[in-house]
Amino acid sequence: MGLLSPRQTGLGSYGCPLPDRIENAGGGPFVGNLSFYQFNMIVSGACTAIVLFLTLGLMGRHAMRMSNPKEQIKIMRIVNMIPSYQVLSFISICVPNSYIYLQGVTEVFQAIALYAFLMLLCDFLAPTDQGKVEFFSSLETKRQWQPKKKRNGLVFLSLTWWSVLQYPIITWIAAVAQVVTQLLHRYCLGSTAPHFAHVWITAATSLSTSVAINAIIQFYTNMKGYMKEHHPLTKLLAFKLIVGLVILEKILFLILEGVNVLHRNEILTYVDVMMGLPEMIICVQMVPLCFLVLYAYRTKPYEISNAPRTVALRPQEYQAVESDGDKDTLMSGFQKRYQGGWMGLNAWAAYLNPLGLLLDVISAHRMISKARALQKAQM
Repeated sequence: MGLLSPRQTGLGSYGCPLPDRIENAGGGPFVGNLSFYQFNMIVSGACTAIVLFLTLGLMGRHAMRMSNPKEQIKIMRIVNMIPSYQVLSFISICVPNSYIYLQGVTEVFQAIALYAFLMLLCDFLAPTDQGKVEFFSSLETKRQWQPKKKRNGLVFLSLTWWSVLQYPIITWIAAVAQVVTQLLHRYCLGSTAPHFAHVWITAATSLSTSVAINAIIQFYTNMKGYMKEHHPLTKLLAFKLIVGLVILEKILFLILEGVNVLHRNEILTYVDVMMGLPEMIICVQMVPLCFLVLYAYRTKPYEISNAPRTVALRPQEYQAVESDGDKDTLMSGFQKRYQGGWMGLNAWAAYLNPLGLLLDVISAHRMISKARALQKAQM
């Protein structure tokens, strides 16, 4: 009923309960003469326009007011998770057959944002690699499962870094595997049978997500006292609400489908229930969450009064200082200049360059490896 197009009346390949090509047709009037599918596209489209306007505006302001590239490029990668979620969800609503192919991509954007968030917290603690080595070398942290025992700070940093880094790697592999298995008719979104890839890919990404988020929470718990002036709790809350709500809703919909509370009827098609409604909720809830992100990652701490927006001749090292109320300030030993270039084009180029993220990962790996090797040599 509404799930299959007129030309597709059978099941999918290899016994999958979903057809190989999913289309949303049928369904009775939901509001006036509009079906739920049409109503969903209108509401989700309006929410998508609002979210894109707000988030791209915030990213654009960071690009044009880029006084601290190391931190602000990471902030742009974090904020990018919202418009990415929004656009991919809206496309999945409009073109249901794309849903399976795009779900893995949303996880990749989420994983990149989580890694950028960890690196941003590290920059808050110490802006340079040498500073990070010195800071974590002198630090001892509690073990998660054995609070009475201590762990060296560099070991803690290395463990956290690897725990978070595996997330974008696993999700990227899972996204590719999801597309390939779907093309081979071996994914099957509507089945948890072990001979289909859906259950295994879901289990792998769920485990990877749990490990990464747990590592971030442990890192924040141990480090929050060293970066109060950066308001890390607000930034963590903005990030966690987005990820947490999406995960919670996925679990809730699985339960509701399992107990047959959600099912197709005269108004809702199977596609509406399984894909349209969950994606619509994501699109709508991103609007209020945008405002929390706008506040948590605002540009005010990076703004420089009366500074020409030109490219600096050499990198600047900024150090955060205690703020009085909302008067966040930054100080530097060099002349302060915005480094995003005309209209922030240089900043956008650096943000969009995939090699930039890869080089950041390589640099962090070298820094941690050298620090641990030096520490072992001294011991």
